[in-house]
Amino acid sequence: RGKIDLLQMPKRKSVIQFILKDASNETANYWLVAKPAEETDLCFTDPKFDVDLYVVSDLRALTSAFMGHSTFKSEIERGQISLSGDNGLARTLTKWLVRSSFADVA
Repeated sequence: RGKIDLLQMPKRKSVIQFILKDASNETANYWLVAKPAEETDLCFTDPKFDVDLYVVSDLRALTSAFMGHSTFKSEIERGQISLSGDNGLARTLTKWLVRSSFADVA
């Protein structure tokens, strides 16, 4: 939750659903609910809001990009992370989804 830059988010409630797949064909779903001037909520159950952006990935690709072993751009280009929904949120993902502070450590 602390890795979302609300200043880079739309000035309205935004709901992002992360659909994570792993090698055993299990799927985990998480939702971020970001509202201007409020703490972002991370939900483990469906908050029943319309979803603005879907982020579909395996855990390895998302973690690799978040930790700086690769980039979100390269994982998206390789088809390891797919985005669908609000074009503005998808286009600015690397601005509002802040990578780990360890990502810049060599």
